[in-house]
Amino acid sequence: MLLNNLLLIASCVCFAGIQPALARPQYAEKIPNGYTVPNPGPQGGIWAGVGHENAAGGGELNPFGEDFATNGYLWTPELCQLDSDGDGRSNGEELGDPDCVWMEGDDPDGPAMSHPGIVDDVQGASTVNSCAKYVAPDDEITFDIAFSAPTEIDGTQTHYICEQRVLDVPAQTTLHLIKKSILLDNVDTLHHMFVFICPVNATSTDGERVGEGAYQCSGNESGCRRVAGWAVGPHESCEPDNVGVEIDFSSNTKVVVKIEAHYDNTSGEPQQDQSGIRLYMTSTLRPLTSSQMITGMATANVDFSIPAQQSLYPLTNTCPTAVTEHLDHAVYAYAFTPHMHLYGKQLVTEQYRCGQKIGDLGRIDDYEFDNQQTYNLDPPIKILPGDALVTTCGFDTTTIDFSVAGGEETTDEMCLNFLSIYPHPGTEEVPSLLGSCFSFEHGLARDGRIVPFPFAIGDMEGSVVTPDFESDPRLSYGSCCAANNCDELYLSDVGGACGVDADCVVNLECEGGLCISPVDAATPATNNDEATEDALNESDISTSAGNTLASLNLLVLAILLAGLGGMML
Repeated sequence: MLLNNLLLIASCVCFAGIQPALARPQYAEKIPNGYTVPNPGPQGGIWAGVGHENAAGGGELNPFGEDFATNGYLWTPELCQLDSDGDGRSNGEELGDPDCVWMEGDDPDGPAMSHPGIVDDVQGASTVNSCAKYVAPDDEITFDIAFSAPTEIDGTQTHYICEQRVLDVPAQTTLHLIKKSILLDNVDTLHHMFVFICPVNATSTDGERVGEGAYQCSGNESGCRRVAGWAVGPHESCEPDNVGVEIDFSSNTKVVVKIEAHYDNTSGEPQQDQSGIRLYMTSTLRPLTSSQMITGMATANVDFSIPAQQSLYPLTNTCPTAVTEHLDHAVYAYAFTPHMHLYGKQLVTEQYRCGQKIGDLGRIDDYEFDNQQTYNLDPPIKILPGDALVTTCGFDTTTIDFSVAGGEETTDEMCLNFLSIYPHPGTEEVPSLLGSCFSFEHGLARDGRIVPFPFAIGDMEGSVVTPDFESDPRLSYGSCCAANNCDELYLSDVGGACGVDADCVVNLECEGGLCISPVDAATPATNNDEATEDALNESDISTSAGNTLASLNLLVLAILLAGLGGMML
């Protein structure tokens, strides 16, 4: 049972039993850019419930929502020309239809620049949509990964339904995944989707079901790589224009893809759905290949328990120095995706170096389960070998009279932060050095005492690290700290990765995530330039962010082999 639970954790199958989404997706389709209206608040991101005061939807209507309802939930020239929130810009100007010519099903003239129902500052608002400045490359390739026929969903609430099919791909090629968009059918029942790619030598957890159509599945996957996913929130997302997620088709021209959908059918009536995810790829590889690392708290942790009637109960876990020192070069976090369940309200990942806090790797103070998003870190933040990463989640249980444990059900809780990083953290000998960094057992009690449980940290090679701390692990010193020269040890030369100019050696500038000479700043290096090729070789970009799943499954095996699997959930 422990193995099954940890596999579920590894797959982040964490949406079962959710209440109906508070935002009404069918209304978003009736206004221009309805799925990408920016959130003007400090957390940024997307305002999913456009017509509501609550960004996730539900509850009191804002001025635009009131006008939209009065207008019969129709986008008309009259509603377009109205200034619902009184900020001096028409609804059409704010939603990307300044000429009031958009009709349902059309592509808007431009992105949503600001919110039509909340007074906000248009300056910089358009940048919260990661696809606002997306330009399709000439060699763009799209794959629609969707159910081949409508899936049948009976009247019970929770369903996991999957389908496997063959995907024809360009012969002998490696592609970068640069964008994804959601193909929604039954918007009221679907609650999350994942797309997996199964290499020629891998078999899905569900077995070989290719060509059999939709089938009931378990909701976890260990044999294939997760390359895309969606939960309730924005309907499209894009990588920065210098970054791609590598999908390697170089060894075969046919691969198996698996789509997994979780349905939360609260209607009690039979339903159908034929949703999917559209993947946008390019064979013109970007200068940097991304990966993903997960910090936070394993739900199997014995200390994962949240008492009732708490306004902001904290749980903290540390990714210690002993783990990040597996890296042999700096990596740069350029985005973060927090994940908690119904009671989660705040999340922060703090960065410590040589026993001192130097900043945050993502912070959100107003988390909404029905509006889950990825937030950019601009500029990207450098993570050095030996840094300690401390993730704290805050939970609000003031409305319940029972405690909440960690687990994969929505009525349980999670505390995870998915960090998008570049370049890929690996070497030729060890292709993947770091995919996950959270403890199986809590190493630090809430009163500051060290409890006698080891950390069990997994990288993509399945390693387990069990450091023996004598003090707070966030205050531990990396090997570079003795000489107090951590930053100097990891400055990048020409073609090396960077986040800001200070990450490069003297006389170089950071442009597009790579260090270049100032004379080249007007014409930044492209993927075909020698400097970029050297950078790619140096960082040994060989696997995609989807390999994080394999990392966590190997972690499970390593934990069991290490004798830590005796605790039954």
